[in-house]
Amino acid sequence: MHEQARRGLVQGRASVEQLVRRAIDDGHIDSDRDPATETNLLLALTGFTPLIELDVIEPQDALAAIDVHLDRLFRST
Repeated sequence: MHEQARRGLVQGRASVEQLVRRAIDDGHIDSDRDPATETNLLLALTGFTPLIELDVIEPQDALAAIDVHLDRLFRST
């Protein structure tokens, strides 16, 4: 079960990186951004679920953090 979950996450991460690379190629993200790093940052931000479920952070604060990052990432070039 662990290996199956790992494979799914590896595939999901690859899909997100592909989207980031496409956004860079299309000029939506600055070309000096590292696709792997930006992918890891996006995935890290989506890891808020346990923090929300354990009342460490409020859902609106998690969404605000994600919005700020996406605004910075997709700031016009």
